Amino acid sequence: MSTVRAVKNVWSRYVDKNKDFKNVSKVHIDLVERLEKVEPLVARLELSKDEIKAKLQQGVPYLEGEENKVELKFAIQHFRELSSWTGLGDSRSVFKKMGKKSTDAEIQQLLRAWLMGDSSVIDQFAVQYNLPLDVIFVVIRYSLMPTLNQYTKEFEEAKVFNEEEWMKDYCPVCGDQHGLAEYRGSERNRHFRCLSCAADWTYWRIACPHCDNKDHDSLSTLIIKEDKASFQIDTCEACHGYVKGINKLDPSSPMFLLLDDFATFHLDLLAKEKGYHRQGSTTTVQ
Repeated sequence: MSTVRAVKNVWSRYVDKNKDFKNVSKVHIDLVERLEKVEPLVARLELSKDEIKAKLQQGVPYLEGEENKVELKFAIQHFRELSSWTGLGDSRSVFKKMGKKSTDAEIQQLLRAWLMGDSSVIDQFAVQYNLPLDVIFVVIRYSLMPTLNQYTKEFEEAKVFNEEEWMKDYCPVCGDQHGLAEYRGSERNRHFRCLSCAADWTYWRIACPHCDNKDHDSLSTLIIKEDKASFQIDTCEACHGYVKGINKLDPSSPMFLLLDDFATFHLDLLAKEKGYHRQGSTTTVQ
């Protein structure tokens, strides 16, 4: 079964139980269909195991310092494909215009700037094509995800990553903040997932990733059960940060990870209503 078909089947079950999912399901399905049109085959970094270990021991993500080596050919195609994505909402017309006028060189420079954390290039591109920054951030992240996930696979193949030695709030592959948590296994260990490259790493079960608070008295969990699904929001009273999560038997593949993020958008709204915030989060465009 294709990824698109599998995604549609899951959303169909969600929508049957809750009609409120209908619009967001269409947005995500359209996203998956567009991302599935191009299958990235990227150049490998070929870092030695010792090089990778040295970086991790210093708290340096796998791709940091290697940004100029990242193959962006397929990400550029994804970026163009997403310039007419339904999830752009009111911004769709300006993105379509940008897609017609921009060059591959400009888009490559934009994506490279994102990888290197150069906000000035992104700001300039946004102004040049009259694009809202919050929306362009989402488009860049989704455009890069299939490519960055290939580097995540290469990172995992090296088999040098020690989860117990990392325990950080940012991704060991690309350095982005965690997107959501998966609670897996009989002990329900908390696994953070990256929404930029789909990397997977564990974090302290009782701790706030935003401020490193480990005081049990100021940390709490809100459990939300919906039919067969079980979600939770871990909150911190010290910094008012939160982590949303979902109980899983196995880690989600990249497109289903995005499905989990879309399907738990109501958790973000609930947390914000209660006065909590999430650093480094992806803004869902509708």
